Amino acid sequence: MDWDDVVEALRRNNFVQEALFIATKHNRERGAALIQEGKVITLACECYPQLLIANLGVNAPPIFWISDPRLREETPWMNPDGSQRVCVSGVGCRQPLGVGLAIATKVGEWVASRGYFAVSGGAQGCDEAFGNSALKAGGQVVHILPHGLNKLPRNIFGYAMSVCPPNEAFSAARAMERNALIYGFGHSTVVSSARFRMGGSWQGAVAALKVNRPVMVADWTTVGFASTAKEYTEGTYGLAQRAFKNLGAFPLVLDLASFAQDIDAKLDEGLDWSFSRIAGEMNTGLFAS
Repeated sequence: MDWDDVVEALRRNNFVQEALFIATKHNRERGAALIQEGKVITLACECYPQLLIANLGVNAPPIFWISDPRLREETPWMNPDGSQRVCVSGVGCRQPLGVGLAIATKVGEWVASRGYFAVSGGAQGCDEAFGNSALKAGGQVVHILPHGLNKLPRNIFGYAMSVCPPNEAFSAARAMERNALIYGFGHSTVVSSARFRMGGSWQGAVAALKVNRPVMVADWTTVGFASTAKEYTEGTYGLAQRAFKNLGAFPLVLDLASFAQDIDAKLDEGLDWSFSRIAGEMNTGLFAS
């Protein structure tokens, strides 16, 4: 490999900081050591998540710091035969109502039962419920973090990845970047709970819908007893559910009295819709092109 050619190619494509970094021999040697030690995955690695490249293109991060070197060896987002595994992301509020946590838990169980790979944001609340339930049901999960791996506020279970250096603290900008990665890593993303125009769950889903990512949203305020209560239908949760539908999300219409029995079939239907949307067969909502 001629590193001068690599540096020049990076500069031509406006990756100026990367070009300056890799132009230094010491940095190249340090980067090679990190790869050898199983601490990072780069765009040049065969194990790099191909869905991120397909969905984000040139915006796919050039490097991820990883919590476990087995991520490089096992590449759990791939099937044993090397084909792409179905990946489903799960997101939601940090402090949801009990129903939000219950739905996130059922979504995680569904992902594991179908043999899919779970992608989480690693936050407290719905993210944690989704990821932990997938693991408990025998599945696998990776948490995409908005800070360095050494800055975990608590123990998390499963794999973890971050574009941040190990000691970088949380920031709002990194959280928004993380949201784009979560949606880009999944064939579809399930929003278990979100509040209208509030928080990262709302912002991340709206941003994803703007670029036509498949999004499923739990809608428990349309039918059943919740549909008769103004505190739900006219509250921040009900408003968010209706808004997401109008923006083009797939509604997982659930009756709270029976959602535990019905949700798997709804999720199967939503994933079929997601693949149709990826194939360009469906493109509806405010941001439809």
